[in-house]
Amino acid sequence: MWQTAPGHAVVATTDSLVEGSHFTLPLSRDDAVDLGWRLLAVSLSDIAAMGAAAGPAFISLAVPGGWPLAWIEGLYRGIAECGARFGVAIAGGNVSASGTAVLTSFCLGTVDRDRVLRRRGARAGDQLAVTGPVGTAAAVLRARGGAEQVPGGWAGSARPSPRLEAGRLLAATGVRVAMDISDGLFIDSGRLLEAAGCTGLVIDAAAIPVAEGVRERWPDHWLEVAGGGEDYELAFVAPPALMRDALRALAGTGMEPAVIGRFDAGQGLRLAGGGGEGPPPGSGHEHFRR
Repeated sequence: MWQTAPGHAVVATTDSLVEGSHFTLPLSRDDAVDLGWRLLAVSLSDIAAMGAAAGPAFISLAVPGGWPLAWIEGLYRGIAECGARFGVAIAGGNVSASGTAVLTSFCLGTVDRDRVLRRRGARAGDQLAVTGPVGTAAAVLRARGGAEQVPGGWAGSARPSPRLEAGRLLAATGVRVAMDISDGLFIDSGRLLEAAGCTGLVIDAAAIPVAEGVRERWPDHWLEVAGGGEDYELAFVAPPALMRDALRALAGTGMEPAVIGRFDAGQGLRLAGGGGEGPPPGSGHEHFRR
């Protein structure tokens, strides 16, 4: 039985990767390994967004009977490599037949009850920051869709790195509002605004950190790329003085945090740039958007 320390809460999350929505077939051997890594990493990113330490994980695979054994072996290899990298034990799971592949991870974590990071709680005057560059995964999709060469610096998007250390550091520093950037910077920032105790959020376009080369390759559309999603950085919120402490705490981790916006009494989510304010581009992933 998994035990937690006194005063700590258990947190849980689950995610699914669905054939045709999150990945396409056929899979190469390397694709299968990367997909397995991603399956576990996306749930660990949710654990990170709560400021928790990761506990055991459970994996459920529903796949067509005709799937090659090499794909299954590749998936489990990627899952195992991700688990080893982040100290997560694969404690169980299930495999079943399905007409369409649905790959599911379920992860547990533990966090001090007084240090849980939540989406709600931003107030006017609080700053919004991200733990690192965004837009890498969207840049890869655009480049491949245009049959362009993918720069080596973008290759890591196939194996996202959940910000578990950053989440725990932020929680220990006193930050209490955060979430991971999975569906896109602007969509997820809007969710923080929806849960906030104020009405407005302005993001400074010039302050958004993006993958190297994105602005140069897509000078007219780099903001759409920046908001494309599947970044798995953390977006976090704090008053200015606490934000300075949080940035100092992250300074020694190798991450590149940046303050990109401020909550205010304005109306809605706005993007500042070019001398004015306007709505952000409609990029990102919404599951049921037509």
